[in-house]
Amino acid sequence: MSQDEKADKLLEANRRELKKKIAELAKIRGSGTELISLYIPPKYPIGDVSGRLRAEYSQASNIKSKQTRNNVLGALERILNFLKHFNQPPEHGIAIFTGNISKNPGESDIKLFYIIPPDPIGIQLYRCDSSFFLEPLLVFTKPKEVYGILAIDGSDATLALLEGKNVRIVDHVHSTAPSKTHKGGQSAARYQRLVEIGKEEYYKRVGEAMDREFLNVENMKGVIVGGPGPIKDYFLAGGYFNYQIKILGKVDTGYSDENGIYEIMQKLEEILANQEAVKEKKLVQMFIENVVKGGLATYGIKEVLDALNAKRVNTLLLSEDLYLHRIKYKCQKCGKEGEAYIYSEEQQVQCECGGQVSILEDTDMVEELENLAESTGAKVEFISTETPEGGQFLSGFYGIGALLRY
Repeated sequence: MSQDEKADKLLEANRRELKKKIAELAKIRGSGTELISLYIPPKYPIGDVSGRLRAEYSQASNIKSKQTRNNVLGALERILNFLKHFNQPPEHGIAIFTGNISKNPGESDIKLFYIIPPDPIGIQLYRCDSSFFLEPLLVFTKPKEVYGILAIDGSDATLALLEGKNVRIVDHVHSTAPSKTHKGGQSAARYQRLVEIGKEEYYKRVGEAMDREFLNVENMKGVIVGGPGPIKDYFLAGGYFNYQIKILGKVDTGYSDENGIYEIMQKLEEILANQEAVKEKKLVQMFIENVVKGGLATYGIKEVLDALNAKRVNTLLLSEDLYLHRIKYKCQKCGKEGEAYIYSEEQQVQCECGGQVSILEDTDMVEELENLAESTGAKVEFISTETPEGGQFLSGFYGIGALLRY
C-alpha cells in the first residue's frame, strides 16, 4: 500500500469515527434546556472562554426550575474544571459537550464529551439547549470526493451529486421547445426556427443549472454526462456551461430522469474506477458471488472470527451501520455464565433458563474485529448502507463478512 493510500485510509477511518461520535451525541436529549455545547477555535484565549462560562454560571443561578438549574450549574462546573488542563486550545480547536444524560428524570448523571476535529474549527460558540448543537462538526464528516452527474435528452435534464456513496438529485430542467410536428398555421421553416430557438434556450438553462449546482461545490472532482442518442454530444460541444467544470466522461442511457442518473451510476466503472460507490458495488458483488458458489467467502460473527484467528481472511467487510457487541453474563437465577452477541442497543440478553442476567463484560466487536484484521494482515472495508448493495449486505448477511485467502 502506497503512502497516499495509507493516508486516505487513515482519513476515512477518522471520518468514520467522527460520524459515530456525532451519532451517539445526537441521541442524547435533555429534559430542559440543560445540554451545553461549546466550540473553541484554535488560538482562542482559554481565559476569555472561562470568563464567559463564569458569567453564564451567574445567570444560570436564576433558572426557576431547581432540577434544570442544578444540571446547568453542574455542567458548567465540569467544563470550567476541564479547561484548567489547557493553556491554549488544541491545534484544530475543540468542541465540548456537557450535560445530564440520565434517562431517569429524578436522577442526575452529568457527563462531559469532547471532540478534537481533523481540521480547524471556524467558530467560537456557546449554546445551552435540549440537545447538543452538532452542525459545525458535520462539515468534517463529508466525503473527500464529490462528482456531478447529468442525465439529458431533448426534453428533460436531471442533475445529481454523488457524495462519497450517496446520490442526491439537485435539479431538474424541462424543455419548453415546441414539438417537431405541428398542425399548420405557420410555415414549416418558421416553425423549425422556433424549435431550434427553444432547444437553444433549453441547453442554456441546463448549462446555467450545471454552473449553479456543480461549479462551487467543495471537493468536486468533475462531471459525468449521460443520455440517449447524440443529444449529450451536441450539448457538450456547445459551450453552454462554465469552462471550469471538468467533464470526466459520457455514457449512453435510456432515460434522462432519476432512472437515467442510476443508469449512469451502473456504468461508472471505467470512468471512476477508484470512486467509493463503484468500488463498494464490485466488492459486495464479489463477496455475494463467492458465498452463493461456496467459494472463498464467509459471513456471520463466529465464522468470520474463526477465519480471522486462522489468518485466512484477505478482506474483512463490515457495514458502517453495524451494531455488534459481545456480552459476557452471569445468570442471577441458575448461576450459569455465558456469552451472547447482540445487534442493537435494545436487544436484551437472557439466560436459557429464562432468568435475568448480570453483565460481566460488554465488548464492541466492530472495533475488536478491525483490530484483529489489522494484526493478521487483512484489509478492512466498511460498506455503506446508502447503496442497494450495502443495504443488502447489512440485511442479508448481518453486516459482517470476509473474502478469504484460501
